[in-house]
Amino acid sequence: MSQTLPKAETLSLLLETLHANRTSSNDSKLDLLTGDCQQLIQEATLHQQSSWAAHMTPNLAPYSLIGQQIAGIHQGNLLSPELYPFLKDAETTTLDWIKTYFHQAHAYFTHGGSYSNLEALWQARDANTQQRKRVYGSHACHYSIKKACDILGLEFHALSTDDSDRLLPEALLKACQQERPLAVVLNLGTSASGCIDPLPESVSIAADYGCWLHVDAAWGGAVAMLPEYKDTYQCLAQADTVSFDPHKSLFQPRPCSILLSQHKKQSLGETHYLETPPTKQLAGSFGGELFLPLWLNLQLLGEEWFYEKTRYRLAQARQFVMQLSELTSWPVIQSETGVVCFESAEKGLLSPLVQQGIFSEARVNKRPVYRAVFASYHVQAHDLIRAIRPYL
Repeated sequence: MSQTLPKAETLSLLLETLHANRTSSNDSKLDLLTGDCQQLIQEATLHQQSSWAAHMTPNLAPYSLIGQQIAGIHQGNLLSPELYPFLKDAETTTLDWIKTYFHQAHAYFTHGGSYSNLEALWQARDANTQQRKRVYGSHACHYSIKKACDILGLEFHALSTDDSDRLLPEALLKACQQERPLAVVLNLGTSASGCIDPLPESVSIAADYGCWLHVDAAWGGAVAMLPEYKDTYQCLAQADTVSFDPHKSLFQPRPCSILLSQHKKQSLGETHYLETPPTKQLAGSFGGELFLPLWLNLQLLGEEWFYEKTRYRLAQARQFVMQLSELTSWPVIQSETGVVCFESAEKGLLSPLVQQGIFSEARVNKRPVYRAVFASYHVQAHDLIRAIRPYL
């Protein structure tokens, strides 16, 4: 079963109830609404195409829309989990599944990776007994890391990377030798190149200096879930916190983000929020909108479906690199997570394809590049190559 968007005729049926109540005073408004909704649906088909590789906007797993509808009907608020035991059980089941891959003791749904990164550094700051404020990470860290530091009164220091935007362990070691940090942030898939920092070496340095270790796996976390990489990412067990966004690389609708931690924080369910508001928690009201689509897909499809689709999109990324290298001599940066960056023969050559949403533009270690993001299992390498051929 594949996820499809409703056609214009289907949309008209969805609005049938409204049309059944037409009056002379609202006829024009209903016609306008139907037209606007059809345009929105048409616009959304852009990133459903096999040649869409501009951003981390995946097509959805088959039962995601049904999960969203159930969440909308349910409307339960897990600030009062005792009232919604079945909803709470669905949340717990899904988090228990995710925790095993990242070797973390606790996990919580959040409204996005930026929220997860903020909460992670908040935990780090409050666990610090030595008033340290310095946070180290590469210049390729997501912008939310610096924003979180600004909010929390911390000092973010950007460190050097290699040509693919991977953190240089020697730069981290030198910085730690100069001043012991509060926290180190590592990337399991950067936003631009998708490349992964040298985790074992960097994790070891962070451990040697006794600082909080946060791994931003918002994009690359799906790769760490594959059974064949279990040993590769065993080092995640040494992280204090890990952030992961299923809405980026696990075919889920937004918002669906997870903060994993080795440290138990105050649970919203352990306080009476009207009498004793939680003081160590960013999120307020939330319910099934954060996890029921993922839970439903897991129940109906099983974890093997997620493995299969992740492997497929990674294989398409490799195929794209191979075919592009056969056609051109353009420099290519191939990540481990399904992002491919490349430089064309002349500046602006593929600008028309960027405008169509086929590719995006980014900077990797200050160099302008084109970027192909294999976030969807619909994206086909040969369709991207077909789009490039007229420009060669």
